[in-house]
Amino acid sequence: MSRADDGEHSRWPSVFDVTQSKSNPTSATQNESKTARGAWLALLLIGLASMVAQGFGRFTFPVLLTAIDRELLGSYTLAGFLSNVPLVAYLIGTGFTSLLSTRSDPTHLMKIGATLSVLGLGSMSISPSVWMLALALFVAGFGAALVWVPAPGIAASMVGPTQGGLAIGLVGSGIGTGVMLAGPLTSAVRTVSGNDFSWRPVYGVQALFGVVVLLGLFLVLRRGDNAGTSVKVPVSVLTTVPHWRSITLAFVVFGITYSLFFYFLPAQLVASGWSGATARWMFALLGLASIFGGVVFGRISDRISRPTTMRFGFVLMATAPLLVLVDNGIAVVIGVFAFGLCIAGVPTTIGAMLADALDSRSFVTAFGTVTFAFGAAQLFGPPFAGWVGERTGSFQIPFITASVVALLGALLTIPMKAAPDVMQTS
Repeated sequence: MSRADDGEHSRWPSVFDVTQSKSNPTSATQNESKTARGAWLALLLIGLASMVAQGFGRFTFPVLLTAIDRELLGSYTLAGFLSNVPLVAYLIGTGFTSLLSTRSDPTHLMKIGATLSVLGLGSMSISPSVWMLALALFVAGFGAALVWVPAPGIAASMVGPTQGGLAIGLVGSGIGTGVMLAGPLTSAVRTVSGNDFSWRPVYGVQALFGVVVLLGLFLVLRRGDNAGTSVKVPVSVLTTVPHWRSITLAFVVFGITYSLFFYFLPAQLVASGWSGATARWMFALLGLASIFGGVVFGRISDRISRPTTMRFGFVLMATAPLLVLVDNGIAVVIGVFAFGLCIAGVPTTIGAMLADALDSRSFVTAFGTVTFAFGAAQLFGPPFAGWVGERTGSFQIPFITASVVALLGALLTIPMKAAPDVMQTS
């Protein structure tokens, strides 16, 4: 349902609807305060669920890739194809989420996804072979889609339209937190175990934390009061969003750029002469930047405009890989931090553009559709980068390709115009 078709359905349906007492202002104030606290707790748990599903389930793999390659793979080409397993699962999961969201409550999808993510992490921690690891990565990737596709819509439904970008950025910062913690957690586990190539215990610790988050989701996140009476959302709801074609293509461009750079960043740094420990800390810096990226980009897009913010993000993404290839430590740090800002900031802005035009359930369907295109685009990066790395010993060509593709994303934002109603309320 588009914003124009709200009718009796609220533009910002809350997961925490509370019927206020008209006869007792004090009671109404207390209810509002309780609802606000519940919403913030829910946002925190959604962010933590995103951290477990995405930051742990999908994005810890690049940090552990060297150790996994040493024990099970022995080939960067094979590593590239294994990197595609969670991507394929995420793609399939996104399609399922889009279809299920036309009838299912988004909070239920998120709980199922978090459960699958925890199961996947637990299976990774005991994987005896590459085939078992591939299956575990698939389960985790599928679960990640069920968690993240509904997450921005649920978050935006808890706040007003002028803070939608901020709310989406806050829950998205959980992904960056997971990426940031992956490197230090790996170093700590290896120090305790005395094994410099340990990787299964890292997934084990993450699985235990995921269990705690999963329990929190079941305790706090409730089904929306009006979820059962809502009409079916058509899969074509994305076409009601202004500039939907450009938005979808921009997400495709983002997927290609991101997959060319992200998965082999630690390997490229090692190939450039950096130590494995330092490369892991650089990956942690990438995650740290992404924590702020979603919030910063979301708030800027609330204040200025979504297209301008997205354009800035793509220009930054085009510059960052080139800086990482420079033989200068400061330039590398700046490039890594800049790209980290964008991997959370650009999707946050895209999500906010959809949330401006759609209600919560319609958002899940539309966001699932564009995320499906994003997931398909990601399938190109790892095999290509792995193949090039296998033959050249570095990932310079994939990084340069990522920069060129990102510039195409910036060009796609030029015809876009800011939504007038959102800009006026901001």
